[in-house]
Amino acid sequence: MKKFINYWLPPVIWMIVIFPANKSLTSENTSYFLYPIIKFIFPDADAIFVENAHKIIRKLMHFFDYAFLAFLLFRGFCGGNKIIKIEYYLYSGLIAVCYGMIDEIIQTFIPKRTGSIYDWIIDSAGAILSLAIIYFFRRNNLNQSGILLKTKIY
Repeated sequence: MKKFINYWLPPVIWMIVIFPANKSLTSENTSYFLYPIIKFIFPDADAIFVENAHKIIRKLMHFFDYAFLAFLLFRGFCGGNKIIKIEYYLYSGLIAVCYGMIDEIIQTFIPKRTGSIYDWIIDSAGAILSLAIIYFFRRNNLNQSGILLKTKIY
């Protein structure tokens, strides 16, 4: 049970946080707190700039939400083991990419939300890049038998 709590509860909680039915993540709701921040940072910005900055920030949030999800899933599959199987990358990536697809499909049925293949591509890119970074970091820190030589990435 302790292993589940340590390694699998974090991705489950994160999946709940980013679940598509979460109404607090709609464009309308995020504009209430993002617009003032953007205007504070760029006081001379016109409405078009603020709207475009808002869109970019929302897309970056998609990217990092799924990058973090893939990292948490990978961490769950590793479960503290020093030997990491390539399947852990595959499983983590597939789950994150599929969850992103489900997210976008569900959003098409929720009022004031829209599903987008472009958002799914951004979600998937975040997950894949996260796992690629982990892979290259770990690859440079493994001995020939696949055992980590230096500190863990998590």
